[in-house]
Amino acid sequence: MNIGVLRRDGRTDPFFDGTAAGRLVIRRCEACDRWFAPDEAGCPDCGNEDLGWAEASGEATLVTWTVTHSRDAGQPPAHLALAELAEGPWLHTRLDGVDPASLREGLPLRAVFVHPDEGESYVLFRPWTERHSVR
Repeated sequence: MNIGVLRRDGRTDPFFDGTAAGRLVIRRCEACDRWFAPDEAGCPDCGNEDLGWAEASGEATLVTWTVTHSRDAGQPPAHLALAELAEGPWLHTRLDGVDPASLREGLPLRAVFVHPDEGESYVLFRPWTERHSVR
């Protein structure tokens, strides 16, 4: 299922610079060492409104998912998901390369990057059978 053309908006430049380089970059509060999704504006714990950007491991686990079907019968269904990153934040994402019968809560996932001809590169998640620590 085509997700359309993604464009950066100024606030998201570090995120899209990361995806273009094949890296998952998310927000991090250096004051209290807490990680956040890329769209977070401030830290609710310490009040820091100047969150930095840091590279995440790309490891995640599946929290929940849904299947959406295209109006075009020739298009395969898309698996939309909520993934919990190893660093803690949850991301809305799309799954790629999944066997629908294997989907389950807690399924290990790994970030992969798509580099379209037009628009920004973006991240998807695929099932990952070998969990390795990259820290």
